[in-house]
Amino acid sequence: MRKIIKYGIFLVGALSLLTLNALALSSSSNDNTELENNSNEPTGINICIDFIWYTHEELRDHSDTIVIGTVKEILPPRWNTADGKKPLKLFNKFEYPEEVIYTDTVISIDEYLKNPSSSGELIVRVTGGTVGDFSMTTDADPSFNTGEKVLLFLRKDTNSHTNDIGPEHFIVTDFYRGKYTLTEDGKAITPAETVTLEELLNTINQTSNNTGDTKALDNKETAGKQAGVGSTIQSKRIPFINSFWMFGAVLGAVLIVRRSVRHR
Repeated sequence: MRKIIKYGIFLVGALSLLTLNALALSSSSNDNTELENNSNEPTGINICIDFIWYTHEELRDHSDTIVIGTVKEILPPRWNTADGKKPLKLFNKFEYPEEVIYTDTVISIDEYLKNPSSSGELIVRVTGGTVGDFSMTTDADPSFNTGEKVLLFLRKDTNSHTNDIGPEHFIVTDFYRGKYTLTEDGKAITPAETVTLEELLNTINQTSNNTGDTKALDNKETAGKQAGVGSTIQSKRIPFINSFWMFGAVLGAVLIVRRSVRHR
């Protein structure tokens, strides 16, 4: 009898932990949670984005323009809110947020490789940056360094939450896959690959049968790739208890109690 009581208490404890876990997850995914920071530690959110890698040909065909240039200036990050300030509410944990921090980078153009323009500069926008005590990052957007020599596959910003804010700008096609750092020895480097600049130029200069359909292809794939569908958000301030282990604990307790009853 004592064993049954002991295992019963263990079962109740495991069920309580599982209930607390469910409440914690429900609370963290509630988009009415306030953005509060009562400590001196900076708060931050990392957006994890799942996307399909384009081939070099697809990068070329899905881009509105392609340029070689130098990073001239990285502008201060800003919120895309109406007043440019941090929103009062926390994002829904499982959706790409409407309120984001973005960073604009000024590129001094050396050469246009597709759809040339008379402008000697353009602005590239990425999601992420730090404003005040709040930092936002993604695992997909590229980063830039002042003075960096780059080859960029670029497309127009079609995200309704950022495209009409600030100056005219582009975003990088297929996230970090569309930004190549150029080296003095003729290499073109991304976090995913290292190729030669000559190889990229050969691909860009090839005639593509899909070039005329670029706009249609862009519109079709924007929602699933550059607008953040399939993304999740991780915050270092959101508590999390692993549901899998809690379920395992409850199941184990049930099996132990049943075995104990059978052997009485």
